[in-house]
Amino acid sequence: MKLKKFTAPTTREALQKLRAELGEDAIILSTKQTAAGTEVLAASSQDLDTVTEKPAASSAPLSWTKAERTQFAAQEATRKPTPAEKIAQQVAAQRDVLINRAPEVTHQIPNAMPAPDMISDVAKRRSQAASDAMASEQTAVLEEIKQMRQLLKDQMAMITWRDALEKNPQRGELWNQLTQSGFSPLFARTVVEKLPAELSDSQVQDWVMNVIKKNLNVVPADKDIVETGGTFALVGPTGVGKTTTTAKLAARCVVKYGADSLGLITTDSYRIGAQDQLRIYGKILGVQVYTAQTHADLAQLRNTMQRKRLILIDTVGMGQRDSRVAEQTKILTDSHVKRVLLLNATSQPETLDDVVRHYKSTGLNGAILSKLDEAIKIGGVLDVVMRHKLALHYIATGQRVPEDLFPADPRVLVHRAMRARSSQAFQASSEELKWKMAQVSATGI
Repeated sequence: MKLKKFTAPTTREALQKLRAELGEDAIILSTKQTAAGTEVLAASSQDLDTVTEKPAASSAPLSWTKAERTQFAAQEATRKPTPAEKIAQQVAAQRDVLINRAPEVTHQIPNAMPAPDMISDVAKRRSQAASDAMASEQTAVLEEIKQMRQLLKDQMAMITWRDALEKNPQRGELWNQLTQSGFSPLFARTVVEKLPAELSDSQVQDWVMNVIKKNLNVVPADKDIVETGGTFALVGPTGVGKTTTTAKLAARCVVKYGADSLGLITTDSYRIGAQDQLRIYGKILGVQVYTAQTHADLAQLRNTMQRKRLILIDTVGMGQRDSRVAEQTKILTDSHVKRVLLLNATSQPETLDDVVRHYKSTGLNGAILSKLDEAIKIGGVLDVVMRHKLALHYIATGQRVPEDLFPADPRVLVHRAMRARSSQAFQASSEELKWKMAQVSATGI
């Protein structure tokens, strides 16, 4: 039997050398660690088969007698095996062990494989990852389709507007006139779409002015605040002229019905000199001014003034987004006070729309337009009034008391709104106008 030693720094390299020289069927006899690395002692399977067979010298010849055979067996039992026989016995024993363990190893292989539920989990995770990737890709595709659809929609709207303008140029001119007067693009588009065909320029102007007049809700002069009487609170943001307008209404009431018919209350304790300003007006009119800071104070004052024809309440100015607006509104509503909102005609239409939405939460009895003399364009404020269907009581055009307060006249308001024009810096060119009209038509804004 040929025994081979294989030495390498690692066991893996030693086994590679062993297989390269003796083949895959080589039998490892021993392994040990040396200073040079791992030492493996092995033999080929052919040598193992030769060694495991018993030598012929170890068996007795057939010609021997029974006594001779017995004596030979006794000698063989006491004889020590040679080194070659020892190695042969060790190899045979190791081979038997490997053969006996082979079924166990073979039996253990299926147990080392992943369980079916583990395979299922892996498949599920892979399927989920694929689904997520597909969903993300679908979302991206849908977003691109949406953008392309919007682009095509804008282009079609542009073409539609151009065709409409070529067929009826008056529509484009009217749309431009309304937007330049301060009206919103949405209002202008709604009006232009209903413009009758075959009208002259003067007839178009008359038609649009009549449309605006019909949509303005103006309180008749015989049913205004002074004539109907009751308890009214003037509310609105800071600086819109609530105190001055209160003094103007008070003066109109005193002139017509006397000082005893009027009651004045102020809730403005925040601004320095706010109460003094109203008290000066009250002193001129001969009317005492009372202060109410709580709901109980207001209820008590109303009980003492229940015989008054008109009670006017000057409230503290608050921005529409102020948290105190809700508190003030609750106090006035619980006291059954009618609220009239003051709108500054010089403010931006977007700001006015926001003011109305915040102050209109529990209902308004109407509105008064202030600072009309300072506004360049009043189409925006009229647009907000029409959109929210507010009843117009008065218009204020200055600081004089009581001269600069007039009943709301739709003819005056519409005429003033339609003749307003923006400066060149704020006017759109013809191409910009077409693009803007197309955008409004596509988005509805």
